[in-house]
Amino acid sequence: MNEMDLAQKVFDIRVAPWLAASAEQSASPLLESVDISWYGGSRIPSANPASEAVMQALSGLMFVNGAEAGRPRRFGLDVASAACGLLAGHGALAAEIGRSRGIDIETVRTSVLRAATILAGQYIGEATSPEDWAPSMRGSGSPPPFASADGRLFEIETFDPERWAGFWRSLGVDGAVLGRSWPIFQYRYVKGHCVLPGDLHIAASSAQWSQIRAAADEFRLSLSPLRTYAEVSAEPGWSAGHPGLTPLAAQGRGRSAPAPASRPGDAHPLPLSGIRVVEATTRVQGPLAGLLLRMLGAEVTWIEPPQGDIGGMGAYYHRGKGRAAVNVARPEGRDQLREMIAESDVFLHNWRPGKAGEWGLTAEELARVQPGLVFAEASGWAPHVDRDHVLGTEFMVQAYTGLADTNTPDSQRPRTTRVLLCDIFGALVTCEGVLAGLLQRERRNHGWKSETSLLCGSMALQSQVGSHREASRRTAGRPRWDLLDEPLETADGYLAITLAEGADRRILGEALGMSLHDGNDERLSERFREAPAAHWEKVLVEAGIPAAEVLCDLDALVHDERLAPLFEPFEDGGQAPVAPWVFE
Repeated sequence: MNEMDLAQKVFDIRVAPWLAASAEQSASPLLESVDISWYGGSRIPSANPASEAVMQALSGLMFVNGAEAGRPRRFGLDVASAACGLLAGHGALAAEIGRSRGIDIETVRTSVLRAATILAGQYIGEATSPEDWAPSMRGSGSPPPFASADGRLFEIETFDPERWAGFWRSLGVDGAVLGRSWPIFQYRYVKGHCVLPGDLHIAASSAQWSQIRAAADEFRLSLSPLRTYAEVSAEPGWSAGHPGLTPLAAQGRGRSAPAPASRPGDAHPLPLSGIRVVEATTRVQGPLAGLLLRMLGAEVTWIEPPQGDIGGMGAYYHRGKGRAAVNVARPEGRDQLREMIAESDVFLHNWRPGKAGEWGLTAEELARVQPGLVFAEASGWAPHVDRDHVLGTEFMVQAYTGLADTNTPDSQRPRTTRVLLCDIFGALVTCEGVLAGLLQRERRNHGWKSETSLLCGSMALQSQVGSHREASRRTAGRPRWDLLDEPLETADGYLAITLAEGADRRILGEALGMSLHDGNDERLSERFREAPAAHWEKVLVEAGIPAAEVLCDLDALVHDERLAPLFEPFEDGGQAPVAPWVFE
C-alpha cells in the first residue's frame, strides 16, 4: 500500500459507515464518485510521479517542521495523506447532505497536495501577511521537549507567566533568562518555533522527574511525559479517533434548512448552502472546524468574545465568517446566544470542560429551543476525561498520545513538532462529527451531539501506524529511515525523493550516473551536492522517481506558478489555501 492507498483507506474506513443508510443497507453510491489525486488543483502534471514526501516538500510542511533545526525535516507520519482521507470524507458526507436536500452533486474531488496546504496554511498565512502576527523571537538554545536527570522527556504548558516563572525559578533558573524565554514560549503556537535558552534545558536535566513533578504541582503548571507508542497502545479504551455521536432526546427537526434554488447557467450551490452554524470557539481546533464548514457552503457566525482571538491568526481561521459580539459570560449574552441557536442547525464550541453546564448551554438544554440541533463539542481530552486536570492543548496531547514517538525516526530522540497536528486533525475530526450529525438528522429527524477532541485528532492521525504497510517500516511504532528518507542537501537547497521497493534504487543510480550499494551514503550525499535541487528534481521526475525541491520560502511558495491556484487572498492581506474540494 502506498501513500495514496493510505488516503483512500482512511476515507473508506471513516466514511462508509456514516454514508450507510442503515445497518441493513449499503453505503451511498457517492462513495464510488470521490476522486482522490496527488496534484489536483495545482498546475503540476497529474502524470508526474508523486509521494507523501513530495507533498510535504511542495507545501512548505517540511520547512516548517524543521524550522527549529535550521533545515527541513520530513514527518515520520504520512500527515498529508491522512488529512486527505479525512477531507475526502468531509466532501462525501457534505455531498450526501446536499443531495438529500435537493442539491445535485455527482462527483467530489480533492487531492493530497490540497490537504498538505491546509496543514501548512497557518504558517503560509503568517508569512504572506503584511504584518507579523506575533513578535519574531528566536532564542539560542534548543526547543522542547525537556529531559530530566533520570531521562524522562516531557512537555509543559501554562498560559500564566507567573506560574511559568515560579516553576523554573524553583529549578534554579535566573529571572533574567525567564524574561527572555516567556515570549518565545507564549508565541510558539503562532510562529511555529520555540528555541529556548540552554539554561532551561540544563535546569531540567539537573532535576529528577519526581522533583519536576513536584514543582509543576506547586505552581499549578500542566506537565506531560512523552509517552511511547507502546505505552499508549497497551492501554485499554484507545480508539482510532472517531467522533462520538449520540442522539438528543428531543424529537423533531426544529428549524428547516432548505437548499437555495440554483438558476440556469449558475454553478450548483455548495452542499451545505442554507445550513446555519453558530460557532463559539477560539485558537485553532474549533475555528478551523468552523472554517471547513464555511468552505462547504454553510453560513457560519462566529461568537466573538470580548477579548477577540489571537490577532492575525484569528483573522486567518475566522475568515469569511459572520461575526456577533456576544459576551456569553453575562446572562443577557447567553440569552442572545440561545436565540441565535434556535434559528440555526449547528452549534459548535470548544469551551473548557464544564463551562457549557455552568452556563446552561448543554446539548440537552439547547435541544429544547432547537430539537434538530447538531451540538458539537470540541475538547482537549475526551473521551479520556480523567485528564481534565491537565490543560488539553497541542503539546500536552502530542506528548501524552505518543505522537512524538511515532513521528520521529528511531535513530533520533523523540520530539514534538511545532506544526499543530493535534489541533488540525482535531478540527478535521470535529468537522466529520458535525457532518455525520447533519446527515443523521436528515435521515432520522432529530438532533445529535458530537464529541471530539485533540486526543481524537492525534489518534486519527496515528491510526496508520498499526497498518500492515507500516509494520515493515517501523520498530515499536517508530519509523526506520535511511539517508534517502530525509531531505537531501543539494548545491542550493534540499531535495525530497521517494524510492519504491526493488527497481527504483537501480533507476536512481542510473539517473545519478553512479552505482548504489550499501555503505556508499557519503558518496551519494556528495553527488546530490554537485547540482541545484531543481536540476535533480527534473532528472529524477523524468526517470519516474517521485522528487521535489523542498520549498523553504513560504512567501514565494504562493507565487510559484505551479501552486498559485491553491491559494487566495484573505482580509488581512495574506494568502490562504482555497477550499480543498471541488463538487461537480
